Amino acid sequence: MKHKFTLLLILVSMTQFAQTKTEFEGDKIKVSFSKNIDSQKTAIKFTQGTWNVTLFSLFENNQIVENAFPSEAGIYNLTITYSNDLYYSEIALYRIPPKKEKISFDFYEACGKIFCRIKSDYAQELNKEIVMNKFDNEIQEIINSVKD
Repeated sequence: MKHKFTLLLILVSMTQFAQTKTEFEGDKIKVSFSKNIDSQKTAIKFTQGTWNVTLFSLFENNQIVENAFPSEAGIYNLTITYSNDLYYSEIALYRIPPKKEKISFDFYEACGKIFCRIKSDYAQELNKEIVMNKFDNEIQEIINSVKD
């Protein structure tokens, strides 16, 4: 009887956890948010190049951007921003064209910070759990001056 109660408690808590997520899913991208994170404030982008920069917006304006995923092998910079004051940046290497890539971003809040679990089929260096960082004061001033 004791084990049945424990199992029931686990199932109920898992069901509640699953119901508190907001999910967006496309052909190659899946983005999910826990209930405390505003998906409208989140943007996910890949960029390629130094002088001639190509921008691939994956998620913005509360929706997945279809057909925006890179189609060629190369080095890309993944940038995630949240509410103009939190960001994360990572370099990703696609050794082969990521035609069948499946990448997922799972955002959640813990201890007053925003975390994201990233999973990628092709770019192994992206398979990690990250914490969103605050911009330093100098960069925040530049962002605020551009907004004005």
